[in-house]
Amino acid sequence: MKIPVKYLKCALLIVATVMLLVLPQISMADFFKYKDNKGNLIITNRFEDVPKKYRKRVIVVWDKDLEAKDPVARRSAAALEQYEQQEANKKSLQQAEEKNTSKKGKTLVIELDENTGQLIRRFE
Repeated sequence: MKIPVKYLKCALLIVATVMLLVLPQISMADFFKYKDNKGNLIITNRFEDVPKKYRKRVIVVWDKDLEAKDPVARRSAAALEQYEQQEANKKSLQQAEEKNTSKKGKTLVIELDENTGQLIRRFE
């Protein structure tokens, strides 16, 4: 069974489109780290910036790895986490207060529905 050329071209076009959409997202998260001949550590986000003679030494580092080593980023992440925790605590306290105040000071009214014979309970 032969596959028509037009189907092969269509499949190739789909694969190429997917690759073009996926590859830039993957490469955007990388940093390239290497040491030069003087022992200086150099980090860049563009592989093109790495001189050809150092490209064999390059180590790919993800954003999270660099962020974990950066003391400023660690402090801001800790501050953000603390802020989010405080906001969650405030929200839970507000919900608890609303729950308590919704029944506080109200009277329970019980009625009998004459048509169905059911008891209807509500706070007023």
